[in-house]
Amino acid sequence: MAQRMMITSLLLCLGAVLTVLGGPYTEPGVNGYLDLVTWHPANPLGPNAVLNPIFRGWATKVVEYSPADQTWSGLGVWNDPTKALGPATGQNFDVVSLGELDRKEMEQGLAPGHITLAFGDPCAPDDPAAIRNGKGYDFAVFENSFLSQFTTQMGSSQGQMLAELAYVEVSTNGRDFARFPCVSLTPGPVGAYGTIEISNVHNLAGKHPNANGVCVGTPFDLEDLAGHPLVVSGAVDLNDVRYLRIVDVPGSGSSFDDAALCVAPGTGPKWAPYAENHPIYDMWPTWGSGGFDLEAIGVLHEQALSADINLDGRVDGQDLAAFAEAWLCQFGDKTWNARCDLARPADLLVNTRDFAVFAAQWRHVEPWRAEFKDR
Repeated sequence: MAQRMMITSLLLCLGAVLTVLGGPYTEPGVNGYLDLVTWHPANPLGPNAVLNPIFRGWATKVVEYSPADQTWSGLGVWNDPTKALGPATGQNFDVVSLGELDRKEMEQGLAPGHITLAFGDPCAPDDPAAIRNGKGYDFAVFENSFLSQFTTQMGSSQGQMLAELAYVEVSTNGRDFARFPCVSLTPGPVGAYGTIEISNVHNLAGKHPNANGVCVGTPFDLEDLAGHPLVVSGAVDLNDVRYLRIVDVPGSGSSFDDAALCVAPGTGPKWAPYAENHPIYDMWPTWGSGGFDLEAIGVLHEQALSADINLDGRVDGQDLAAFAEAWLCQFGDKTWNARCDLARPADLLVNTRDFAVFAAQWRHVEPWRAEFKDR
């Protein structure tokens, strides 16, 4: 038991994800803190831990906070929306909860909880909190999910995530919001203390661990919204995103993903979408800080080096190991990693096209990392 706990702790410190019956969405999250000496993921409270310099800004203002109900908010612990502002901390209680609908409230047609945050001015080139559609991921959302250490009869599987999920939406004018198309392949209800395999989830916030010494955010790429009707019409400008809205997903299965808009694994080489949308399941029903618990939303520097697979700012041996593991894989294979599909346009295969990109970027360093080291 001691050896198992030691190995699990080591994996957690490395920001690794243990996989049980893994799905196709294996891309890693973005670490909130790095060790200043090794540049490996770090416990936020560690002696050499620094806020990851890939983040250039954070949410600046709460525009609207509407929890699912008010019955729990009198606890006065998880209902302060300003806790979503500023940098991620990795602390379990440094969160604002969106509340959670129970079965009766859903039957009454009550709306899920949501929060809207404002960011910088994208028209100001030096505004660190501005969100624009650059290369790679554009921002990351931190919840307080954590990996289960045990398998229990209450639905928990060791290595899977005790997660509460949420939709993510963006807006230019604060009225029209485009929602990221998401996928959830969790096969059925998991219960109040159940876990989910996070590689079955795509473009839903809350799928990465951010507690117990691990601080990882779920990243989002605005390019995924390029075909959204509001973007096509011009109501939402992906280079002028001023607002983000997080909407809780009650994990009962009453809410659905957008799988029919997304490519399904195993349909290559022509790649077809999923046949239908799926119900979304996570921990439900819960109590206390029920529903999605938002800790922070960080704005990312543009990632000029697509071959920096682990997002530490340098293309090195760690990235090569990840690339080698995904070599000759296609979307849906057990060792598939979307971040290794480097060549553009992406073809959902890891092959010589991608290796050529990797080789051209070998040993290169991102500007944001170089600037940080020169301070």
